[in-house]
Amino acid sequence: MQVSLLKIAIRIGLVTATAIAVYELSNLLLVYHYFNYQFYIAGVAIIALLTGIALANRYHKGKQVAAPAGAGPVESLTAKELRILELISQGKSNKEIAAINYVEVSTVKTHINNIYTKLCVKNRKDAARAFQERNLSSKSTLSPPAVI
Repeated sequence: MQVSLLKIAIRIGLVTATAIAVYELSNLLLVYHYFNYQFYIAGVAIIALLTGIALANRYHKGKQVAAPAGAGPVESLTAKELRILELISQGKSNKEIAAINYVEVSTVKTHINNIYTKLCVKNRKDAARAFQERNLSSKSTLSPPAVI
């Protein structure tokens, strides 16, 4: 079920309006005299943060990018992830992969974590094995012509 952006914006607006109303109500009841102002603002910020987390969990629960029909796990990888997986299978380190692709090491680590998730593996060795199995199965089974 797709929830429109307008509905999400309205709900966020209502939550914000409720937070403002609670703030104003607490001013009427003179609650702020009993608490230090910084603690009061921190409490409001924490409530806003928790509301944002709850909304994110509610609307993005279980959403995953679907692979094309009939595609295996390796085929669901992006071009950049395939390139990084190829370099992993060649035995390159994260630092070497980052230098080859002109990116930061943290970016390479993010791509590697995405690869692990998509391939359902836990380490580099298993990821490299999945890549090599894909390469073996995609190669032609025809033998070269015989030399006489």
